[in-house]
Amino acid sequence: MNDVVVIGDALVDEVGGASIVGGAALNVAVGLLRLGVPSLLIAMVGDDPAGTLVREHCAAHGVELLATAAPHGTAVASAVRDGDTMRYDFNAAGTRRFVDLTGLEPVLEAARLVVVSCLALEHDAQLAPLLALSRSRERLLIDPNARPGYLQAEGARERFAAGLDRLAARALLVKLSDEDAELVYGEDASETASRWLGAGAGAVAITRGPDGARIATAHGWVDALVPQLAAPVIDTIGAGDSVLASLTASVTLGEHADGWAAPLERAMAVGAATTRAAGGLLQLPG
Repeated sequence: MNDVVVIGDALVDEVGGASIVGGAALNVAVGLLRLGVPSLLIAMVGDDPAGTLVREHCAAHGVELLATAAPHGTAVASAVRDGDTMRYDFNAAGTRRFVDLTGLEPVLEAARLVVVSCLALEHDAQLAPLLALSRSRERLLIDPNARPGYLQAEGARERFAAGLDRLAARALLVKLSDEDAELVYGEDASETASRWLGAGAGAVAITRGPDGARIATAHGWVDALVPQLAAPVIDTIGAGDSVLASLTASVTLGEHADGWAAPLERAMAVGAATTRAAGGLLQLPG
């Protein structure tokens, strides 16, 4: 039995002529291994050059990959400069992403924890196996990782919001950024958290970049700051994924049973360390 099953995106970023393997779910799965937690990654990966890169990356980091059907190939995101920011344009596999969980229900039921990150929650067929997951409030963790490039189709954003609401109400923990809440719901993350807690979510972790994070529950909340480190920030790629991986690792140890303060502080330390290195690979605090 796998301690943790991670479901979501695994892709290749094309940046400045370089091909970089990434994806939120893949980063979480690799991060868990670096934290000593065995994981299985379920992701849509095709039999193409980009898929080969993803498979090699998983193998290099000891992540077991269960590749689902990829009729459009492996997702590829091309970085395009838009003023002072970077915009990512996705190929057909990216925009039509779907992780087919048909027949994998026994795998999900056997897992100690199921982590969902950057999944196509706008599709009922994507939601169904997760909504049917038994004891979900004891073992389901979610990070919507909403990306504008994935929600361009008419009505996609509204369907994603509705699907996320349904799933969040059944979760042990939902990680939410300010950007996610604004993109999906057009509201502050604290408003979203309050709605989810009222609907039955166990806890909501709100991440606010350099301003730290908060975990809210029906009994109150705890806050944690990002620790100050001597080394400069290199980039923030994978920082949120490392926070989710750290919180998930804490749950496998049952540390959240005594409250979320210690797990959140540790996650902030892991996230801070990750920003001190290039790329999305989770870094351990010194």
